[in-house]
Amino acid sequence: MKVSEPRRRGRPPAYDRDAALLALTDAFWDQGFAATPLDALAAASAMNRPSLYAAFGDKQAMYLAVLDRYDRDAEAQLRAVLWSTDDIGAAVAALFAASIDFYSAGAHGPRGCLAVGTAATAAVADPAIRTALAQVLATMDAVIAERLAAAITAGQLPADFDAPARAALIGATLHSLATRARAGATRSSLEGFVAAAAPVLLG
Repeated sequence: MKVSEPRRRGRPPAYDRDAALLALTDAFWDQGFAATPLDALAAASAMNRPSLYAAFGDKQAMYLAVLDRYDRDAEAQLRAVLWSTDDIGAAVAALFAASIDFYSAGAHGPRGCLAVGTAATAAVADPAIRTALAQVLATMDAVIAERLAAAITAGQLPADFDAPARAALIGATLHSLATRARAGATRSSLEGFVAAAAPVLLG
C-alpha cells in the first residue's frame, strides 16, 4: 500500500527567498512602507498572501527583511568601491560616482536610497524600522571610517584626521545625493554638488 506524502503548507516548492526579497524591495522602494498594499507585494513576489506571510511574516516583517538585505548589500558594494583603488581621493571619488549611478536608477524614475527614501518616514512611528534605519546608516559610516583609517595608516591623510567624523559627513553627502536624485536633480547638478563637497570632506 502506497502511503501518500503529507500535504505541504505555506510557501510553494518553487519559492526563492532571494528572488522574492528583490521583488519586495522593488515594490517598497517605489511606494514606501505605508503606501505599498499587500496585494502589490503579493503580485510583485508572485506569491499569494498566505504563502507570503508564511515566508516572511506580516508587512512590517517583510519590510524589515528588505532593509536587512539592503544593509548587507550596501556594505558589500561600499567595500568593493572604496577598496578598488589605493588612493583615498580616487576611492571617495569612485564612491560618489557609483552612488550617483545607483541613486539615479529606477524603472519609474530615480529612486535614491531605499533606506533614506522610505524608512525615514516610517521610522517616526515605528521603533523597529527606526532601529533598522539606524543600522543602515551606522554600517555606511563604519565602512567609510574604516577606509579613511586605512588611508591615515598609509600616510595619505594626516594622523589627526578624524575618520569617524569625516565618514559621517561623507555619509551625509551620500544621503543628500540620494534625496536630490529622488527629487529629480539632473546628473550634472549631482556631479557639481560632489565636485564642491569632495575637497572639503578630505581637506
